[in-house]
Parts: sequence; C-alpha cells; structure tokens
Amino acid sequence: MMRQITSAIAGFCFCLSVVGQVHGALPTFQTYIDGAVAGTNGGDQQTWFATGSSFDLFVVGSYGPNDISISSTTLLLSVPQGETGTITISAKGSDETPILVSTAGGVTASPLNPSTDADIDILTNVGGLDGYMDKGFLPAGVTFNNHYPFQAGVSDFLLFDIAAFDTSETGLNDYNADGGTITNSPNAIGEQKEYTVSFSGFSWVHFDVYGMVMTATGPQIRTTWDINPGSHDSTALAPAPGAAALALIGIGLVIRQRRGTKQSG
Repeated sequence: MMRQITSAIAGFCFCLSVVGQVHGALPTFQTYIDGAVAGTNGGDQQTWFATGSSFDLFVVGSYGPNDISISSTTLLLSVPQGETGTITISAKGSDETPILVSTAGGVTASPLNPSTDADIDILTNVGGLDGYMDKGFLPAGVTFNNHYPFQAGVSDFLLFDIAAFDTSETGLNDYNADGGTITNSPNAIGEQKEYTVSFSGFSWVHFDVYGMVMTATGPQIRTTWDINPGSHDSTALAPAPGAAALALIGIGLVIRQRRGTKQSG
C-alpha cells in the first residue's frame, strides 16, 4: 500500500513539474478595477484608482511553477477608520459569490483565518459586528507588506471569502500600477475572478487579496500566506464634484516601487 502511495505521489509531482514549465512570472495575487488609472492619491501610491460607487473588480490568482493549490483566499477591504456605510459584492458569471467573513458571525475562510472575532460594526446593511479595527484578524505569525492604506490607525478592515483559485485559465493579465501597464502573460496559469461592487458612505474603499499557497519542492510540501504586492492593488474613490478626484490621481505617475513579501505559515 505504501509503495502505491509513493508511486502516486511521484506521478503527481511529475505532472506538476510539467505544468510548471508553462507558468508565467506574475505575482500570486492582484486586484484591478476595470477601467482604473494608475497613480497616487495622498499616501496611497502605486495603485489602480477609479472614481465611482459602482464598478467591476477583477481578482487574479496565478500559480507559480511548483504551486499545488491557492486556498483560504480572502478579499481584504480597507475603509477609512471610523467611517461606516454599505458595500455589496456579487459574482459575475460562474464565479463564487463572496461571503462576508466574521468569526463573530460564525463564518471563517479557514480554521486559521481570521484568527480573531470581528470587533466593530462597519456595514450598515449588515447586522452585528462585521469588521476589524486592526490587523489582528491575520493568521498567527503573518504580517504581510505594510503598504498604504493597509495599515492600522489608517483603516478599518472587512474580509470576504472568495473561495480557492483553480488553474482553469491560461494567459492572465499583469495589472501593474508601477507605470500603469496592463500586459498579457500568455503562459500564466490560474484564474481571474470577476465581481460587481457597489458602496456608499465611505470616502474610499481599498482592495487587496491574500490566501494560502501550497507548494511542492521535491518530496517537501510547504504552505505560505501571500498577499498582492503594493503595486497590484486597487482603490475606489467616492464620486466627488468635478474632476477633483481624478486630478489627485494624476499627481503620482512616477512613484517609488514597493515590494510585496511572502510570509511563511
């Protein structure tokens, strides 16, 4: 029996290595608002910006050469600290409907995530505690990159479970706000999930995505928690009179590169 299991694992690893040869070099995670413009708005730099309270959001999960799975995937929303309002997120096509995560409400993305109960009520269209005042919700030992506005003291946070990413798509886009380029990576394998988002009451809503990546290196299996780089995130600005919001975006087309980091789980 053990020999059969060993042979099965060997066969699986061989298939994995063949698949890995055609993967593109994309970050594991990205968020992009359809039609957004890259730039800077105050401390929020190297980001895709859109002005409006309703839009389509793309969330990309890309497999690396040795990745086996991308799971416990969580859409992370940062909103201005102390503000409340409404947010609705619905799936387009066959993508799974996002589920608001709050251990206070009995909903978790995984046994490890979130690691604490929701402690504040942010959404006026949802009853009970639904958000977090700081980053205590992250899995134990995970800190991630500290890009703005994904910072305690700046934002409050909401989590939505968007389910695992599969390998059903080839030729994913690289939505890189460092320079504002969108390029197709024909060999990249993974999935782009698409959602319709609307909000009210908030000055802005910032979108990141994180999850658990399982990787096979020879006989060793390793899991890490990963988040999008600061150059592959998105912010929606509430509609403002005239073109004031868009003028803010245009200020920072040349901005310093910030790098995302992987955290071991």
